[in-house]
Amino acid sequence: GDVYTQPPYTGRGGWSWYTGAAAWLHRASVESIFGLTQESQVLSFRPCLPSHWDRAELSLTRDGRVMRFIFVRAQPEAAAKAAENLEGGAGATVLLPGQALRWKELAAQSSFVIALLPATQQADQSVIALLDS
Repeated sequence: GDVYTQPPYTGRGGWSWYTGAAAWLHRASVESIFGLTQESQVLSFRPCLPSHWDRAELSLTRDGRVMRFIFVRAQPEAAAKAAENLEGGAGATVLLPGQALRWKELAAQSSFVIALLPATQQADQSVIALLDS
């Protein structure tokens, strides 16, 4: 950051979006909201979408492969049906949160739907997990 020495901003600090800072913020956002974990050959997602988001999308490019991920709040069967109605969603493979995806084995372009429980059911599952522990 900078600390200004000229009036009218003397002593005021400033921060500009340096490339490194912007990149780290982007990575932190993607990893926390989408729950993305990347390893050398495996990807997985444990999304933590805001409760008012019914749907979100993420595209990743690795080693020339373009992977499109559509996150939908619905049971897996309903999520697959919903994906068919989305542009480019037909033929998407359904993934469950935490399911490992071996990305090096994928075609050049692929689409996936990650089925998330509706926010109320997700909260119920969290309470049950706490009570069971």
